[in-house]
Amino acid sequence: MLTSRALRHLQLPDWLLRQLRPMSIPADWTRICAVGLGIGVPQLIGLLTGRIEEAVLASIGALCASFSDLTGSYRYRLRRVGVAAVLGALGFAAGAAAPGPWWAAAVVLAVAVPSVLSSRMGDLWSSGGAHMLTFCIVATGEQSASLPAGEQIAWFAAGELLLFALVMATWPFRGTAPARSAVAGIFDATLRMLDAETPVAARQELTKALNTAHDVLVGGGSMSRSRVRDRLYLVYTHATPIVEASVSLAHAGERPPPRAREALRTLARCMRTGEVPPPYYPGTAASPLAQALDQGIAELVSAFRIAKRAEVAREHERVRLTFGRSTWAQVLRMVLCLALAEGVGLLAGLDQPYWIALTAALVLKPNSGSVFARTVLRAIGTVAGVLIALLLLSLVPPGWWSLPFIVVLAAKLPVAIDRHYGLFSAVVTALVLLQMNQSAEFHAAARLIDTLVGCAIVLAVGFLLRPLHRGPELETRFADAVAAVAEYVSQSLAGVRHGRPALRRRTYRQLADLRGALQQQLMNPATAPQAERWWPTISVLERVVDAATEKAVRDNPHDLQQAQRLVSTMRTTTRQLRSTEVRPARLHDELERIYAGVAAPCAPGAPGGG
Repeated sequence: MLTSRALRHLQLPDWLLRQLRPMSIPADWTRICAVGLGIGVPQLIGLLTGRIEEAVLASIGALCASFSDLTGSYRYRLRRVGVAAVLGALGFAAGAAAPGPWWAAAVVLAVAVPSVLSSRMGDLWSSGGAHMLTFCIVATGEQSASLPAGEQIAWFAAGELLLFALVMATWPFRGTAPARSAVAGIFDATLRMLDAETPVAARQELTKALNTAHDVLVGGGSMSRSRVRDRLYLVYTHATPIVEASVSLAHAGERPPPRAREALRTLARCMRTGEVPPPYYPGTAASPLAQALDQGIAELVSAFRIAKRAEVAREHERVRLTFGRSTWAQVLRMVLCLALAEGVGLLAGLDQPYWIALTAALVLKPNSGSVFARTVLRAIGTVAGVLIALLLLSLVPPGWWSLPFIVVLAAKLPVAIDRHYGLFSAVVTALVLLQMNQSAEFHAAARLIDTLVGCAIVLAVGFLLRPLHRGPELETRFADAVAAVAEYVSQSLAGVRHGRPALRRRTYRQLADLRGALQQQLMNPATAPQAERWWPTISVLERVVDAATEKAVRDNPHDLQQAQRLVSTMRTTTRQLRSTEVRPARLHDELERIYAGVAAPCAPGAPGGG
């Protein structure tokens, strides 16, 4: 892929730069080693024993599990890989058991529905559901004439178990998530700037750290809701006053108070480890700039502690299994695209028709940003991957000579997943073509045509379904959401029980639809700037509902007068959103104050205060 410097020299428009620019996320060597061994070891054993077909199935199983192995806490990695392995095996089993091509197409369409619905069940299930559909399609196209379906499933599951065992073995080398490191890097860069003799270069490093944190939190990966990601984004938005005060201090040649410097070190450490920073209170700093830094640190720590402290009952997790109109629109789009893809592949008599459906499923994966951008990048990446595979297949015979290249491409896969979807498409295409060519001749050029047909189907269906995706302006959407949250907060803080569960379900469903709409607009060239300005606000709205749910579950209502003031403020905000132009930043700040009021404990002696 092109470097950022080369892209700038081409004078490309901003929206295209956003799509083509890889993110600068550090490589995770534990994942690189796990995927390289997980895919390479089965191939090695197959070459030694002569059971190439079984080895290819095992390496495909390892590939399935590797797609979900993201850098994070050890427990999170095991859960994510485990869920993906189980659901991927179920999908593969369903595809392998299909008795014929038309039955296989019907199985794919049936699996597509729960796969898309799982995107509303959290990041783990969303990832697993996508793998269930992806490898169901793979199984329908790679059915073996010599191996029974049961043995195919067993070898596939063996590859998944191998990758899972390798991830388990990373315990001594476990690291932190890229999002944690990126946010911690802001405070590290701020400290380096304050220590630098010539702060110009250090200020540039600070800008780079801010850009990296932005890319990791907003620009890539899944956008489904995560409490950790939301808290880190909260820190990122609250870091602006700290950065501004620090830059001002460096420019003026002033030194910040030692306690402020120690607080910045503590914040960096807590961002990496997930610990809660100790309370911080502004001191009597010597200058206005130092006071501004003190105040910024105090406000960030306070906001983080409130967000970290808010614990929501299990009832809340059940609530989030609700599906709104946007979810069913995604189901319809996926089913229509897969039906067309399967129909084209079967009626055209292609030798590997499943590749068209596989392209549609990968591009339409929920919670993955703009479909248009993924379609374009998928096409570009596949062209690059096919060219790489054609070059290698023309120069290197299958067997032992191909094994080093398979291992190298497998090791490159975790880096590509993190940094760029187009790069990922190129690497995985070349890798799969080399893997498949180990057991049977695989026509790389035909796969390029199949991919382009799949992309064309996605674009065509997406264009036809545009009326279903058109909705009100973001201001109207947020006005509706704030109104729903205000009604729910009113009942929760007043201790009302009758009808509250149904209202809570509707509120969470509305917020899920709003998050989905923002997510789809975030990387759309025409709507990305506006959507990004609104993005922080959805997290605050969700935390307001979380805090109100906690109060209701604990049966700990607020003082009625305070509750009425909070609800009145939200209803005033709703009217302003409907009648005037309200800036996203102003709405975000207002909702942060409301959240602090909802999450605050009741005053002693207040009704319901205990």
